[in-house]
Amino acid sequence: MGSQIRVPDGEASESLFKRYRALGIRLMDKHAKDVTFIDVRNTLGVADLFVIVTALNDVHMDALEAEAEEYLESHFDSIRREGEDSRRWRLLDAGDVVVHIFSRDARDFYRIEKIWGDSEVMTFEDPDA
Repeated sequence: MGSQIRVPDGEASESLFKRYRALGIRLMDKHAKDVTFIDVRNTLGVADLFVIVTALNDVHMDALEAEAEEYLESHFDSIRREGEDSRRWRLLDAGDVVVHIFSRDARDFYRIEKIWGDSEVMTFEDPDA
């Protein structure tokens, strides 16, 4: 499966997004919806990148979590997990990269992209949509 990517103008963000592009593609290959990268280096200070995805149901959320976890474990020494039993939201925190997996309702409710509105954003677009 291919993906179309909208990359921001900032060279620093572009470099960061390219570094973790494989993670976004892996999540797209598992049919994640609304895959978004947010460069939070200049606004958060404790992480470089938020990866935000939407899962279609509980089984899909489990599959996306497993895919993200496999990627992060191969690139980082440790991962902190939150929301493992949640049907609305899961979080995998590898320090530099934090993956948020939301149900559609939770994503609409929390609107993380709006919170980090001043940050550079990259979206992956499903070419089949």
